[in-house]
Amino acid sequence: MPAKSSEERFDRLEQIVQILGEDNLVMREETARVQKLIADLATETRRGFDLMAVRGAEIDRRMLETAERMLETAERMRETDERMRETDERFKRTDERIDKLVSAIGQFISRSDARPA
Repeated sequence: MPAKSSEERFDRLEQIVQILGEDNLVMREETARVQKLIADLATETRRGFDLMAVRGAEIDRRMLETAERMLETAERMRETDERMRETDERFKRTDERIDKLVSAIGQFISRSDARPA
């Protein structure tokens, strides 16, 4: 290989420096593009987390409301059960009174039939 002159070496060095400069510029542009993509992704991720937090809070609120309604319903059911027991007891006492009254009427009729006319 023939020896290159200083000028040829200098030209070759300039070409290498130019290629490195172009590569450096391309790398900077790509780095900026990647950084923008990362920033956009981070922004979208934050929005997603924020949305999930809002939805989670809404779900928590609805679950709390549902739990409160269930407690209220359970209390109303207990009250209804108690009223039904009281009503059953009143019906039982009324039935007993009716039975006694019917028996007394039967005895009265029986005594009336037994009296001589």
